[in-house]
Amino acid sequence: MSRIKHSIEEVIGHTPILELDGLEKQENIDAHILVKLESLNPFGSLKDRIAMAMIDALERDTDIRPGDTIVEFSSGNTAIGLAAIALKRGYKMIAYMVQATEERVRLLEAYGATVRDMTQDEGVMEVMSSLPEDGDSAQALVELFQKRSAEEGIRYFLTVQSANEANRDIQYRTTGQEILEDVDHVDVLIAGVGSGGSITGVSEALREKFPDLEVVAFEPTDDDIESLVGVHSISLTPRHSFPQIILRRDRAPYDRIVKVDKEDAYRMSNKVARTDGIFLGITAGAAMYLAAELAAKPEYRGKTIVTLGYDDVLKYLSTPMTDQKYKK
Repeated sequence: MSRIKHSIEEVIGHTPILELDGLEKQENIDAHILVKLESLNPFGSLKDRIAMAMIDALERDTDIRPGDTIVEFSSGNTAIGLAAIALKRGYKMIAYMVQATEERVRLLEAYGATVRDMTQDEGVMEVMSSLPEDGDSAQALVELFQKRSAEEGIRYFLTVQSANEANRDIQYRTTGQEILEDVDHVDVLIAGVGSGGSITGVSEALREKFPDLEVVAFEPTDDDIESLVGVHSISLTPRHSFPQIILRRDRAPYDRIVKVDKEDAYRMSNKVARTDGIFLGITAGAAMYLAAELAAKPEYRGKTIVTLGYDDVLKYLSTPMTDQKYKK
């Protein structure tokens, strides 16, 4: 039977899980550190999954048609996935960047997206700054672009990943289930929090089979609030931020939150490149650093710790993470 694919979208998902045998040996770790290599998705990240799912949801639930414009607020990976799939399906794309490396901007432009600095859009910033403490920024932005659609004659459709249940659902239905297919037992899941979709969807899938699963979320240290690209603080209020999916859950998906310094993330990504031959990005570096920290503790001896390899180093070559000092 032929296994030839006929659409790039068919290549999204079914990523392999790699045990970091080299790191475990070098650090004398008596535990299993597993990384799901989401960097091997066709547009380079975990967010390829949600990009396809959110466009599918637009096509199912709205009257979007070719020539219309999709709008997303993103640090880069989600926007890249959206731009690539939008191009294939005949839509235009505007990416409002919140944090972005030079590499991400160039990829977006290569896929035909219009890239804008969110802070330079007076209308968007006015909406965000005028929200009450319990305001819904996602709904406010939808209303803003509905108004612009009427004024400009351009049909805008917002995906708003942080408030989009298609984000959580695709992580539950694919990423989480793939881990269950490949791993006999999972004791710990370590995940960052961006929009909240992956940590919510994956943890819910794993907990159905492993109710004693420990879920550890990580966020930047206070001094590094903007430096772990794609990793955000876990918001306690929607004000001045996008309300993460986890805020609308009856139960938080994580058991505890740990802060990770960017330099520890940089060093770990570089270390794993040497020990196991895979050079992952900043978020994955933070996840692997925390996994190694836990694995070194006696209470985690023999346990299986799963992390997500969100993306690879290629989108971060312009950042300090590839500096020589982090290779020592």
